[in-house]
Amino acid sequence: MKTIVVSNRKGGSAKTTTAVNLATELAKKYSVLLIDFDTQGHASIGVGSAPLEEGGAHSIFFGKTLSENFVPTVLDKLTLAPAHALFDVYEYSDLRGVLKNRFKKENIADFFDYCVIDTAPTFDALLKNSLEVADVVVIPFVPHHLGVVAVGQMVRAVYQMSTQMGANIKHVGMLPVMFNPHINEHKESLQKVEGAFGKEKLFQPIGTDIRLAQMFESGQPIVLTEKRTKGMKDYTRFCKELLKRIN
Repeated sequence: MKTIVVSNRKGGSAKTTTAVNLATELAKKYSVLLIDFDTQGHASIGVGSAPLEEGGAHSIFFGKTLSENFVPTVLDKLTLAPAHALFDVYEYSDLRGVLKNRFKKENIADFFDYCVIDTAPTFDALLKNSLEVADVVVIPFVPHHLGVVAVGQMVRAVYQMSTQMGANIKHVGMLPVMFNPHINEHKESLQKVEGAFGKEKLFQPIGTDIRLAQMFESGQPIVLTEKRTKGMKDYTRFCKELLKRIN
């Protein structure tokens, strides 16, 4: 099983949209687990479920198993561990290694080909738990100045986890979202990220498509729509590009 963490410490970066559509596109062919670690629960909503006020993925931090919280979704091969909407990470003093331990004890890798984790836009114990099990980190970012700054901050967090906590993260990639090729700032921001981290780290951009946000209301990720919209085509291409890099 390969674990893909979708993360950015800056909000509004299409992190959840990316996690939901990536997990769904993968589940057309593979067995996929989607873990919603953002207590807002938007990834849960995006695949036809909802965050829980009791249980959910966060309940592993108070002694529950991960698998007892699994729920079905819009695709047979896509399993969700929904968010616990009322979980407060600051109520706990030491949460190190909990998710890694659950993966091992429950043999999660025996049941899924891929695991996609949607994280909250914070650098806390939830993100650290996610990075501890990550094989791949995808950093979606909006191509403007603060988006570029956020990419650098996220890369430093990944480096810290790799050097100080022994995380074995093999691939890190940056995904430009809401990209408009006619806006100079967008093009310049991509050049800055490319210059700082290398062209091979950048994925092809996801363009602007209002239907990406609208799909959350229906609980149907855009990659499942029959109509070939721009958002659908962009995320389908991204998934193929990611698989080519990591396999």
